[in-house]
Amino acid sequence: MAHWNVQVNTSRSFLNGAPKGEHLGLARPSVKLLAVRGTSVVALVPENIPDSLVSDEAVARYLEIDPPWATPVLADFQEIVNEIEIAYVLGLYFAAISAACVSIERLLNLARIEMHPHQSPKIGALWGKGASNAWYENIDALRSWGYLDDAFAGELKAIYEDVRNRYLHSGTIGDLRIAALRSIRAAYRLIGIFLAFPEDLFGFNEKGALQAKNVNDPRYKAFFAPNLIAD
Repeated sequence: MAHWNVQVNTSRSFLNGAPKGEHLGLARPSVKLLAVRGTSVVALVPENIPDSLVSDEAVARYLEIDPPWATPVLADFQEIVNEIEIAYVLGLYFAAISAACVSIERLLNLARIEMHPHQSPKIGALWGKGASNAWYENIDALRSWGYLDDAFAGELKAIYEDVRNRYLHSGTIGDLRIAALRSIRAAYRLIGIFLAFPEDLFGFNEKGALQAKNVNDPRYKAFFAPNLIAD
């Protein structure tokens, strides 16, 4: 029987039910590990990392974002998810914006291109078309196929104009933290819809294993079926 290697993201779920005033203290160990990620200066356990290494502001930023609940089926997107989180938590807003906007653009193209063969009817102007720097036609295609609601499609288009194009084309730099948070939330949501075992497409069976609810969904055919691992 084939399977996927899936890791469940519990980095914030343990805070559910905790009193609001305790969230900073409970989340600080996770932020410590983010702060020293990629180093070997100390053994990577929170107890070996001084509290002074991370500020309350960094912990608050950690609590502002919520990565997808499961690792994306395409591993390169998990690297993006991780880098977005690290950049934002450490206050590297422009880096976080860049990573989030690149991931949105990359996934809009990927979703439209890979799922198009499984859609009927085809969109004539886009059939056989490769990647595009413009987001609009990809957003409209994914909305017409029922994967993006009107509000989210509108938000993605607004981010394209207000953030992606504004900063890429030397527009006036605004509030970077707000732009970063907006872009990150959109990027994580988009990844969740298509790649991170979306809840409308997957559930857990009686053995606790992930199981597809609809193997005819174009997302399943385009992304999940080809990445099954043989036992």
